[in-house]
Amino acid sequence: MADAKTGGCYCGENRFEISAPAVDTHHCHCSICRRLQGGAFVTLSIFPKSAFRWVKGGKLDTFDSSAKVHRHRCKKCGSPLTISFEGHESFAPMIAIMRSNLDANSEPDHPADTLRHAFWPDRVKWLDINDKVKKVDGFA
Repeated sequence: MADAKTGGCYCGENRFEISAPAVDTHHCHCSICRRLQGGAFVTLSIFPKSAFRWVKGGKLDTFDSSAKVHRHRCKKCGSPLTISFEGHESFAPMIAIMRSNLDANSEPDHPADTLRHAFWPDRVKWLDINDKVKKVDGFA
């Protein structure tokens, strides 16, 4: 990736930079993501931690939604920013970001075959999604 991609929280206290393409992108419909994001689903991209860095701030509130999944928000505006996976073997060297926090025109690439609707059975039934994106029962 020639140019680093940038993003941050709503109030600007926290800014990040990503220097590599995502290894995974998915629309998560699980009840945890929906409740913590306040939306019908959240679109997440997962990157190697080595490609992610804070350029401003980075002191966040953390909520452990499980023993292995840690969600990080801005202490000032509450924007959900990242998810880390300590103790989760396959994801420990990775970090997830909410695509909504990327700056305009700062979309990182990702393998097209990873794009999917994850946890499809948990979706809200009042939103009709008729796209051609793969729909899966769990994460994969």
